[in-house]
Amino acid sequence: MSTATKTARTNRSEADLAAELDGLRKDFEALAERFTTLSDAGARTARDYTREKAAEAREKGEAVYSDFSARASELENQAVYQIRRHPLQALGIAAGVGFLAALLTRR
Repeated sequence: MSTATKTARTNRSEADLAAELDGLRKDFEALAERFTTLSDAGARTARDYTREKAAEAREKGEAVYSDFSARASELENQAVYQIRRHPLQALGIAAGVGFLAALLTRR
């Protein structure tokens, strides 16, 4: 082979290699852009899911608090009624509980 033929093949090979590298660079840039888009979408989805679950938890917490508050109010009303109905018995129970609390705190 002549030197001119070898040089032409080398130039063509270098040109082909440069074209392939350019194509690969473009493909890589497209993949990087797509990955960025997908990760942004994933972050938005996770953020939306978290907000939704937080709202659900807040609603459930408020419902539980409301139920607990109503139950506590009902128990308070029952206690007041029973104390008014049986004041001496309530006084005896309070004294007994106080005595037990004093014994437990001494130790």
